[in-house]
Amino acid sequence: MKSVFMKSFCSLLIPALLTAPAFVSASDNKSPDAQPEWSYSGANGPSHWGDLSPEFNMCKQGKNQSPVDISNAIKAKLPAVKFDYAMLVPENIVNTGHSIQINIRSGGSIKIDDEKFILKQFHFHSPSENMIDHASYPLEAHFVHSNDKNELAVVSILYQPGGMDNLALIPLLRNMPMNKGDSNRLSAADTQLFERNKSVKNYFSFNGSLTTPPCTEGVRWIVMQSRPGLSRRQLLGFQKALKHPNSRPIQPLNARIVTK
Repeated sequence: MKSVFMKSFCSLLIPALLTAPAFVSASDNKSPDAQPEWSYSGANGPSHWGDLSPEFNMCKQGKNQSPVDISNAIKAKLPAVKFDYAMLVPENIVNTGHSIQINIRSGGSIKIDDEKFILKQFHFHSPSENMIDHASYPLEAHFVHSNDKNELAVVSILYQPGGMDNLALIPLLRNMPMNKGDSNRLSAADTQLFERNKSVKNYFSFNGSLTTPPCTEGVRWIVMQSRPGLSRRQLLGFQKALKHPNSRPIQPLNARIVTK
């Protein structure tokens, strides 16, 4: 499956127009607090993230890194994840150069074991970062939540190819900023179809990390078992805005167990 989607990427890639962060030499003038540049390929790509800065050391030294290939998950009595996305109020949609990100002002939260996590933003990766039984998917959304102790919980939705447009994605594609650093305002109507108020039990769970530098660990991962579809036209829209694949390679599970 992955080769099909990578082929569609290749048809869109024009090296001269790539907007991945440029390589930075040691002689460049940078403020002391500036983050080192990283990308998804080349000398600043994933295999080198841990060498770009001491702050990124976990990218190469961590033992509980994400994403993972979910296979042989252990059946467990997982608690229901209670979604309260009853009235999402988005701030904007931003092309960060690394992803397409929707910042949320208010109205979204989840509860895990009666602990509340507030939705801060969600963003997209294509092709998917997490895999299921060695299979990649064309698009993955990460809904990033934080609790009052600044602990993170990420809800992942994997999108599978389908013939019909995904209705929830239509307003995002309509407002999609095509160049790095650009953003557009969103209204509540633009995220209305992401609203839900229900408990979900069908998911995979594991302890992991951020999938981008600084690769911080201790992130609770919830990968939904249901996989909505999206059309090829919509997939190409995301890929055109991203300009390049934005997926970190699969990380070893080590001693971790994935439950479902």
